[in-house]
Amino acid sequence: MSPSQVTVFCPGHISGYFKPVITGDPKTSGSCGGGIVINSGVTVVATRAEETTIQVLKTSRDTSQVVSDNSPVIKHLMQNLGLTASIKTFCTLPLSSGYGLSAAALLATVHAVNQLFDLGLSPEKCAMQAHQVEVAFRTGLGDVAACQGGGWVVRKGPGIMAEILRYKDDQTIHAITLSPLKTESVLSSPEMMNRITDAFPKTDPDTLIGFFACSRSFAEASGLISPDIEKVLIDCDANNIPVSMTMLGNGIFALGERAKDLLNRYGETYSLQISHTGPRIMEVLP
Repeated sequence: MSPSQVTVFCPGHISGYFKPVITGDPKTSGSCGGGIVINSGVTVVATRAEETTIQVLKTSRDTSQVVSDNSPVIKHLMQNLGLTASIKTFCTLPLSSGYGLSAAALLATVHAVNQLFDLGLSPEKCAMQAHQVEVAFRTGLGDVAACQGGGWVVRKGPGIMAEILRYKDDQTIHAITLSPLKTESVLSSPEMMNRITDAFPKTDPDTLIGFFACSRSFAEASGLISPDIEKVLIDCDANNIPVSMTMLGNGIFALGERAKDLLNRYGETYSLQISHTGPRIMEVLP
């Protein structure tokens, strides 16, 4: 018997540096770059329904609040698949803040409806469906590719099928968001894209400390650092804390336990672990 409801979790992704690659075909477009797949992301509950409805909910402790009754990217995904369902997305991290939540929501949704309607899509084909929508809407370029699995990652090429190096690490990442930043506002600017391409690191890191160094040099060279972000970066530097700016979000991510107390001075701090896995099915109801 086919299930009536499926729940899927997908981790988020903090991008440290990236280089856009736009080919005219969403399948081969995307970005190269490095980032961290984090253990906080998006939980999607997909339920059979005669028409598609979408709710985006922000969760805090034991409560959930609806922040939107629409998601253009999820709506487009469902239309592409030719399906209707009730889709509810739940997240604890702030939206539009560089945590890869649009990618996580798309990837969780496609995995959920794949199970719900027994579509028989492979994990790669699920990721391709999510990736094409992200690229088309410019809500991200490499987040879906990264979120297919866990670890801190180096994406050697654009798209889902490109080589991705994944490294395990159990150190804690601490992050804050100063204000939202719409990813599409940056990704749709040719001038910004040129600056970002020029700032891309010449070598790939093979340690987490090296990843932070590449991310920081990229942030500095890209010109994306705001005065508010710079103030926090300087404070972390003075305390020898590896730190950089979330891409793309008006926020900071830093390494190690000492970062938490420092970042708490500037806003609500999120303590994150590096995820060991990509999307996973949490519950299937008959």
